[in-house]
Amino acid sequence: MSPRPNVQAERRQQILQAAMKRFALAGFHKATMDEIAAELPFSKGLLYYYFETKRDIFLALLEDWMSTSISTWESIQAPDESATTQIYQCLEFGVQLIKGSADLTRIELEFYGELGRDSEVTKAFKRVFCTFRASIKEILELGIRTEEFKSHSTDALAAVLVGTFEGLAIQATVDSNSFDWDEITETLCAMVLQGISMSTKE
Repeated sequence: MSPRPNVQAERRQQILQAAMKRFALAGFHKATMDEIAAELPFSKGLLYYYFETKRDIFLALLEDWMSTSISTWESIQAPDESATTQIYQCLEFGVQLIKGSADLTRIELEFYGELGRDSEVTKAFKRVFCTFRASIKEILELGIRTEEFKSHSTDALAAVLVGTFEGLAIQATVDSNSFDWDEITETLCAMVLQGISMSTKE
């Protein structure tokens, strides 16, 4: 008999948390299923009941991270607000997502290391990047239509902004204690809005 759904969800989350810890300490390739099992309050047999391989856990962790990021982003969308307010919220969200994902940022390079080598990892990253770029592009195009923003390549700027977040995430893996995240948010917002706002003097 399978565990009750709520128990299944709890055990799955326990496994992902244990794996995150081991991947952060030893890296994906060096961490073992035995080490992950040792972190759990139940048998190794149950670990294999939920995940047959370490790669399955890795992909589940990545998918959970991506899905949570996207759903959180979608939950804060405010289409009735001005484009200026929306782009500010977007930039603030990106920085706060990095700040609040300390455990995940430690293994983010593990995910990056599989890009191009593992099609499922590549597909997951493509999905989240495309989602964020499309959302940012939509806000930028709204700002151009309402004459809040200067006319520019919305595709290019959306890619630049997503790249900025990824760059901050990489830096956070090695030097997060040196960051004043509130100051980073304010500086990023000021620079972007100064560059794209119609009200900014040339």
